[in-house]
Amino acid sequence: MAAEAKSRLSFNDVRASMKRMQSEGEKLVARLRRDARALSARNRRETVSTLLSDARKLQADLRRRAEKAIQDLEERRTRILATLEEQVTRAAETVVKRLNVATQADITELHKRLTDLERRIESVAKERAA
Repeated sequence: MAAEAKSRLSFNDVRASMKRMQSEGEKLVARLRRDARALSARNRRETVSTLLSDARKLQADLRRRAEKAIQDLEERRTRILATLEEQVTRAAETVVKRLNVATQADITELHKRLTDLERRIESVAKERAA
């Protein structure tokens, strides 16, 4: 029974052991809180940094898309204007034909004929004078 008595812990030993465990537990909890705060702050910085990076990428992508859209619109405008000019020219030609008005080609042809006639008249006048 003497060996049995020595292996038993006293109430004070148990109490001291419990206080040490409580103290170590509080230190562990405090360390966990501190580490969690540091991790949380780092995660927030990383999250903000990632968000800013994503925002810059989105801004660049939107800028590229806007420039492409403007370029497409400019190309469409050019094609539409060319088509419109062709249609207006055809309509004007149709109107001129219906009005029986001389065209630019007709006027050019008449100008050539008139120049040719003037030369012939001058030639005949020189022959008679001689």
